[in-house]
Amino acid sequence: MLRNIRGKIMGTHEIIVLAYIIWIGLVVLAILFCAADILRNQGDEPQRTLLWFTVIAAFPVFGVLLYFFAGRSRTDSIGRRIALSADDFLTKIRPHENVFRYFSELKPYIRNGGSLSAEMLDRILPETRAIRGNHVALLRDGTAAYPQMLKEIHNAKRSILLQSFIIADDEIGRDILKALEYKASTGVEVKILYDSFGSFFSAFYRMFNRFGRGIETFRIRPFSLMNSFTRWRIQMRNHRKLLVIDGKTAFLGGINISAANVPTKRHGDSAIHDLHCRIEGPVAGELELLFLRDWMYAAKEKPADLVSSVVLPPVERKGDHSVRLVASGWGQCCEGSGKVFYTAVATARKSVWIISPYFVPDTPFLMALRMAVARGVDVRIIVPLNNNHFYVKLASRSFYGPLISDGVRIFERKGVFVHAKAMLVDSEWALVGSSNCDVRSFRLNFELDAVIRGEPFLSTLKQELENELAASNEITLEQILAKRKAVRAAENLCALLTPLL
Repeated sequence: MLRNIRGKIMGTHEIIVLAYIIWIGLVVLAILFCAADILRNQGDEPQRTLLWFTVIAAFPVFGVLLYFFAGRSRTDSIGRRIALSADDFLTKIRPHENVFRYFSELKPYIRNGGSLSAEMLDRILPETRAIRGNHVALLRDGTAAYPQMLKEIHNAKRSILLQSFIIADDEIGRDILKALEYKASTGVEVKILYDSFGSFFSAFYRMFNRFGRGIETFRIRPFSLMNSFTRWRIQMRNHRKLLVIDGKTAFLGGINISAANVPTKRHGDSAIHDLHCRIEGPVAGELELLFLRDWMYAAKEKPADLVSSVVLPPVERKGDHSVRLVASGWGQCCEGSGKVFYTAVATARKSVWIISPYFVPDTPFLMALRMAVARGVDVRIIVPLNNNHFYVKLASRSFYGPLISDGVRIFERKGVFVHAKAMLVDSEWALVGSSNCDVRSFRLNFELDAVIRGEPFLSTLKQELENELAASNEITLEQILAKRKAVRAAENLCALLTPLL
């Protein structure tokens, strides 16, 4: 009997040892796979590469899981597929009658050069072009944006194209989706693209099941463990915000579809302050084509299937604003938003004012800001005092010391969370859109921004930024030096995560 018990104990012990060996083997294989993947996809970013090696070496199991979720972007393979899809779209849809006519009518409105910054953007962003003859209006918060968006939706005759990172299940989300459902019932073609990660937490799925009859919808980057574990990650998100009505009126900027963007006492600390643009004119057709290009890739449709969706009305001059669209992302205008920010700092003669909720750029950009000040440029950065991500706030503050020491002025905007994203350069041109001044927008996300020139938009934006400055506290070097050591340590720790933030 003792012999049988001893045999069972030995058998159990051997199983445990074998399971442990298998477990160690699997962990080692996972680490080797991650190491190879890091070197293949991120070798051109030493800081990011070193960070991931450190995390995986220090926490093998957690580090591997975190890398699959937050680190593995597969930019080469996915970017290649997106590029092929975009080329296929433009090649096969260009001969279509409406598209051919639109490009022919657009030629007189294309603007080349005109200034050092414009010439530089022409060269480093050959996929883009500045288009004249538009009217651009700045919209402050959802208070101004949503009524105009709903009005245009109700007036739509042929098509409504909506793209957003977040579509919330609240009164604003429901009002817009109900309006879209009604227009779909009248025969208007309605298409919605949304980011499945951004809208996952807003319960858009349930809302769409209640109100989405007759609407074509498709998620960008399916959030599904059933497809592949590697799809369950936060990189390469569709961060664009766009609404195009009948190919002639468009809205873009930083505003998602959410009641929080209508700041009221009821929303309190959850309210969000943001900026958006309403655009009419020749460039609206470009925005229609940009949306359909994204739709074709996300929905896996063929160009021939989208021909009936093309509206592109006759090109009409609506104003005196020049607009260059920068649809950045792998396989499209790669690192486009980052190139615009660098161009601004490199070519500015008098001033660069930036407002961004997440100010976590890379080291070269921080140095470029300091060098711009050395040339005599007035550089001002506006960030929210109350950030919705505490770790981003801490990481941003870790950069304050060197910047302020060299003359960069930094302001923390009081009040509700500021989600506005804009840049004004020499009071001569501006960038407004979905891009933050951070590594994620520079290199990882799919963003949509507009480089805008012309009055009265620039004067309106300057007044808006002056109002933001008046509602802000300027950070002084004395405040930086007075920080407690524990606070500095926390900021520096969060700064190590810059490649992820």
